[in-house]
Amino acid sequence: MKTRQRVALAHGHRCAGCGRLWMASRDQIDHVIPLERGGSNDDANLQPLCDACHKAKTAAEAGARAGR
Repeated sequence: MKTRQRVALAHGHRCAGCGRLWMASRDQIDHVIPLERGGSNDDANLQPLCDACHKAKTAAEAGARAGR
């Protein structure tokens, strides 16, 4: 089973952010702790996020890196 499938299945095919139904064709697998901050590619550090939640998390992380 591919990583995306395992992670989505472990989360009930739901976005870890908002609970929306996660679809592989449009949504993302996200690192809970980004690789640049010491996170890993282990399934335990991965979560399914819908496109909207992934964009919001990415923007928040970019703001944190910029010191906002």
